[in-house]
Amino acid sequence: MNKEDTITWQDSEAVTKELLSRLCQLDQALLDSFDSQNGIYVIAYNGNELGYHLWRNDEPRIVYVGKSKSNSSRHFISGNTGFSTLRRSLAALMQSQLELVPVPRTLDTNDADRYINYTLDEQGEEKLTAWMKDNFTGAFYQSESEVTDQLLNTIIAYNVPMFNFQNNPENKYGAEIKVLRKKCGDEATKNEKLLINK
Repeated sequence: MNKEDTITWQDSEAVTKELLSRLCQLDQALLDSFDSQNGIYVIAYNGNELGYHLWRNDEPRIVYVGKSKSNSSRHFISGNTGFSTLRRSLAALMQSQLELVPVPRTLDTNDADRYINYTLDEQGEEKLTAWMKDNFTGAFYQSESEVTDQLLNTIIAYNVPMFNFQNNPENKYGAEIKVLRKKCGDEATKNEKLLINK
């Protein structure tokens, strides 16, 4: 695809099929490609623990589309929930099931977003990462830098992934996930004493 080309719905379908055919475990080689190459990546899920009846069969469904950059792997590494919207959204959905404890991202009072961009206690970070590795697969699609943003937006529009909120007006689950994230942020405020008393 060249920057002069318009990415069509048929192109989006073809790229989606290609990505689904490439799905593999979130191993270090795949995460390195997210960080080091130009393009987009997708995260897919085919279980039922997320609480939504999105899947009519056992085929994986794309739940997140990202643009590769130097720190894309942060979404899948413990200790990064405060810097990953994907991890925060998943933590909000899985909080009860995994017994996750939201805490402020830092104790720095100058960090105005430390509650909204909550993190998890150390045990929770490890539980969330383990769950992601057990339940998510991923794939990478290389593209020219000039068309990557357009490709990202069209793949989001085609798949309507539940964990993408920007440029995804058809996402039916975003509002509820945001409510659950706010609840976690409120709990992080209450749990600040856990960090202070450590």
